[in-house]
Amino acid sequence: MEAEKVDQFLLANEHKFPEYEIPINRLLNLTPEQEFLLTTTPFKSPGKILLASIFLGTIGLDRFLLGDIGKGIGKLLTGGGLGLWWIVDWFLITGATKRHNMNILMKIVS
Repeated sequence: MEAEKVDQFLLANEHKFPEYEIPINRLLNLTPEQEFLLTTTPFKSPGKILLASIFLGTIGLDRFLLGDIGKGIGKLLTGGGLGLWWIVDWFLITGATKRHNMNILMKIVS
């Protein structure tokens, strides 16, 4: 992947990943297949997941969207942990979303 394309990717997506963890050197050495995967992978938006958490977090939608099926079922069955887990997730879900995106990115560049 060319440096210019890496810069474009970073400008468009840096808010979706944890700070200082994007492996820029690996992005520069992608194969064409990895580059295709990277450009076609829809990374989750932390802001959208936060909104899902605020409005539908009591039924676990935020966790289901991130693929945390067990936590989603737990929130669904307990009404968001009687409301406590739901409120705590307002502060934790953006970090969880960024970690989810980073795991996907690392699978692509590995």
